[in-house]
Amino acid sequence: MMAKIKRLLRYLKPYWKVELGAFLVMAVISVLSLALPAAIQYLIDNLIPSLAAGEDAAAKIHKVVLFALFLIGVYLVQIFLGWLRDYTSAYVGAHLIADLRSQLFDHLQRLSLTFFQKHQVGEMMSRLLSDVGQIQGLFSFTLLVFLTNILLLMAVLIYLLTINPVMTLIAIIPVPLTILLTHFFGKKLNTLMRKLQETTASLSARFQESFLSIKTVKSFGQESHEKNKTDNILNGMTGLYIKNSVVNSLATNMVHFINMLGPIIVLSWGTYLIAGGSMKLGALMAFYILLTYLYSPIQDLASVNIQFQTAMASVDRVFEYLDLPPNIEEISAPVILEHPRGAVDFKDVFFAYEENSFKMEHFNLSIRSKEKLAIVGPSGSGKTTIVNLLMRFYDPNSGSVKIDGIDLKQLSLRSLHRHVSLVDQEPLLFRATIFDNITYARQDATQKEVEEAARVANIHDFISGLNGGYQSEVGERGVTLSGGEKQRVCLARAVLTNPAILILDEATSALDSRSEHLIQEALNQILIDKTAIIIAHRLATVQHADRIILIEDGRIIDEGRHDDLIVRSPLYRELAQKQLRA
Repeated sequence: MMAKIKRLLRYLKPYWKVELGAFLVMAVISVLSLALPAAIQYLIDNLIPSLAAGEDAAAKIHKVVLFALFLIGVYLVQIFLGWLRDYTSAYVGAHLIADLRSQLFDHLQRLSLTFFQKHQVGEMMSRLLSDVGQIQGLFSFTLLVFLTNILLLMAVLIYLLTINPVMTLIAIIPVPLTILLTHFFGKKLNTLMRKLQETTASLSARFQESFLSIKTVKSFGQESHEKNKTDNILNGMTGLYIKNSVVNSLATNMVHFINMLGPIIVLSWGTYLIAGGSMKLGALMAFYILLTYLYSPIQDLASVNIQFQTAMASVDRVFEYLDLPPNIEEISAPVILEHPRGAVDFKDVFFAYEENSFKMEHFNLSIRSKEKLAIVGPSGSGKTTIVNLLMRFYDPNSGSVKIDGIDLKQLSLRSLHRHVSLVDQEPLLFRATIFDNITYARQDATQKEVEEAARVANIHDFISGLNGGYQSEVGERGVTLSGGEKQRVCLARAVLTNPAILILDEATSALDSRSEHLIQEALNQILIDKTAIIIAHRLATVQHADRIILIEDGRIIDEGRHDDLIVRSPLYRELAQKQLRA
């Protein structure tokens, strides 16, 4: 637990001056909180007797006015300092959480594709938003209450000891029991809160999956089925909310009951002391008020402990992600590719996925600079694995993948992805303008450069015909465009980066013949001076490649041109015949 607290406190380091200022303000507020009981003690034991001693009316009014002005001044200062305390705490909390959320987001982006295949997006969103939000409460409210009450508790205890040390020691007898109770209930709430956060993450994932699949849900009329699955999660969450509320209430009320014992004892014994003449009424009143000040921070500290335990459940979930090591890391002094030729070499590569039985063993492949290489084979044969390794989404278990003789592990990742572009079979556009989508990888590009890239990709005329032109919004995931239009915008994005190596992974597999024809025309111009790796099921897409390799079970079983393979390769011929029948 202490290790996690120390780790959290490191996030406060950039703001230690502001935090120190807030702490000093809290110290002054704690001292000023003693003004009321001190004033009441002075009023009863000193001011009232002096006024009753027979002074003239003017003198009496003067003393009363000064007394009132003093209290008003104290309260005004408290109001200002309270605002300053809240502002500084909110400032630190907001900036600290922005730092933590930014760090977590950046870290998640750097994790391998395996992580994203194993975890739901809704779960990640829950940790970024809900869990980090809980931690924000820990820093902006819980820490503030904790420090304020600790300081107030110290100030009150000192004052109580000056009035009556014995009575003070009796009054604090319930404190250890309060601490034990809050620790006991805090552990239970920590467990409940962790389960609640995990259930919230599951619910977030359920909502996201259902909304992203809404077309499929509606087409099969499964709205009720989706609602039932959501209700099952909500029912479990309802039970957890009730348990959390009951435990919280039980803890608060038991602490409150124990803390009421002290004032009852003090009032009873104080009455006896006043009757015996060993204590003044003003001192008892001040002591009683101070006692409420004593138990109030103790109760607040008990609540803080409960809030702390529930927040630590979120801390565990956030740190769990932050502690996951990235599988792909850059060396300390990576090589920067300046003007790559685009030659690619796979040397004795062994690779296996964690989640399935696919293996690639002793895989060797050389691609010449500016060669147009097509890769064909049945589903699951390893075509996309070649792409994943070349893009360095994964590293081989052994062997090497090189560009221009340089191992990818030695290259800067930014440099690698600057010169190797991928156009995927599922074109993804962001909720932004067409211009922003095309310039995603080159945000300094001019309007002229964007239009030239769009012309090369056969999409300029279509964009120009839109009401907003290049400033037209495409909606979430490019929902306002057809599959062919999205694919050509993605091609324009790749063209704009002018990569040395262009990878087309089933880029036309889901398009109609007209869209495919437009993209093929665009590719004929795009690929003139580039190394191209073309993965396709449709053999029409690869017939004019310089070389075709046929891959099966992670092995190259044949290679050559289309006319040669159709004659000598049974598998290639089978793939071609299946397409003709289709």
